[in-house]
Amino acid sequence: MRKINNIEQAFAQMSYRLENGKYEPKQIDLDAYSFLANWVMESKKQALKNDVLFAKLFCRVFAQEVHFYKGDFKLAQKTMHNYLKHPIEFYYEKFTQEVNDVLMNKYINDLGITEKHPALLTDKERESENELLKDKMIMDYFEGILKEDKVFISLNNVITEFINKYKNLP
Repeated sequence: MRKINNIEQAFAQMSYRLENGKYEPKQIDLDAYSFLANWVMESKKQALKNDVLFAKLFCRVFAQEVHFYKGDFKLAQKTMHNYLKHPIEFYYEKFTQEVNDVLMNKYINDLGITEKHPALLTDKERESENELLKDKMIMDYFEGILKEDKVFISLNNVITEFINKYKNLP
């Protein structure tokens, strides 16, 4: 027996039962089916209308995932499920880590530290980088220059500003 995972599969099963000839549906069965189908369709339209910002971002990210997985929609959809199952705090923490990494790499590059493997550095380059690593600010960047509590507040502000600005656009 196959498992029904979504409303479309449920309706397909109900349609099959009503149309297969083994079960003679009464008019009330057909009316009930039609009522449910219309109700679900309207409910989905309303849900999409209520969450149009989510739908816009979902389309954009889903397209990127489909591109990344070279047209494998099932794998892209699985990735989208994985993204959405985490609480928002997970993404705030991830955002903080990623931005801190970017800022640290920018700071290191601005200091003049190369991305060469240490074995490929000349003695002069190694000496120069060791001097640069004595910079007092570098530890702040290694520990994360942006702190989670401040990032959470800033992200919440930006998110709510975007919601308020774009929530009524089609």
